[in-house]
Amino acid sequence: MLKNLKKSKRIGVDAKWYFSGPISNQIVVKNLVDNLILENPGYEIFLFLNWNFKSRGLDFEDSKVTLKYVWAGNSLISNLFIIPFWGFFYNLETILYQNFGTFWGPKRIVYVHDVIFLSHPKFFSFVERVYFSFIPMLLRFSHKIITISEIEKKRMGSFGLNRFADISVVHHGLNVSFKPKDDFNKEKLEKVRLKYSLPDQYLLFVGRLNYRKNLYNLAKAILDLDSNIPLLVVGEHDWKKDLQLERLLLSCVDAGRIRLLGKVSFEDLPLIYSLSTIFCFVSFAEGFGLPVLEAMASGVPVLTSEKTSMQEICENAAYYIDPQDSNSIGNGIAFLLGHERERHELMIAGLIRSGQFSWSSSAKKIFTIFE
Repeated sequence: MLKNLKKSKRIGVDAKWYFSGPISNQIVVKNLVDNLILENPGYEIFLFLNWNFKSRGLDFEDSKVTLKYVWAGNSLISNLFIIPFWGFFYNLETILYQNFGTFWGPKRIVYVHDVIFLSHPKFFSFVERVYFSFIPMLLRFSHKIITISEIEKKRMGSFGLNRFADISVVHHGLNVSFKPKDDFNKEKLEKVRLKYSLPDQYLLFVGRLNYRKNLYNLAKAILDLDSNIPLLVVGEHDWKKDLQLERLLLSCVDAGRIRLLGKVSFEDLPLIYSLSTIFCFVSFAEGFGLPVLEAMASGVPVLTSEKTSMQEICENAAYYIDPQDSNSIGNGIAFLLGHERERHELMIAGLIRSGQFSWSSSAKKIFTIFE
């Protein structure tokens, strides 16, 4: 931990997604904010929260934390004008922004979750690409940039974003709720198994149902698999639907090969992870890939893509496949299903590797960047 500051400094944190927002961003912001408070070396922290949740506070109180509820109807506009105004009002020294920075106000650190919209524009709609184009435009006014993996830092550098400010890598952490099934109460496990009618063995995918997550090739692999083990899909559709994927998923559902669970509660998710046989995450592109970290911590062997950030996150704790090739995916699943020793080795390696990630460590690194 940093030494206590000789003179208390005032910093702001864009925490508009603390209570609600895109699910992956919400998970990151909530865990990060909670640990920034716990690891605070002496700053006065001002949290900018969505004013739709004025009646809600944090789970714990801290005398050095001030909650300011702001308009959050559009993250870009809120970060451009509203948060820097309140930064001036409260005489803040620095503000940590999510994705979108601004051109004025207190010193600016911008936490960029990824710039996949630049490297893989086909995964995004025209409206999304226009909206996200403000991220690199506004980075030129930042004082520091944070991103979530070395591969994402390299991606940002390939588009020249490192010429605006130093880019620091802060890996995501791991919520302590994710753990192997033997560490859960047996009654809770059975309750979740009954609630979702979980089979004794199942493959698991967690994430949004879109083209980038490569569910199409995963579903094709499941259909060709010489096994009746089903794939359970946890997650929601993007606002725009992939009709080709939709038709394939429905045919898999009709054949009993895939079950769509939709969005599940955060309380149930760790138990669903822990009861699964293999976790399948075969995305074409990821900035980090938090679900593989959650799966490893749950004691579940991971099958994942060889072409994105997964090798940086998993290292030797995953079975890698070519995401472009459904046969590669299917062969990987078949191999792991048929080789219990290899599954056990991946489980052990995953538990060790996931233990190297914590939100506490992430918060400490961010405070170092503030300094």
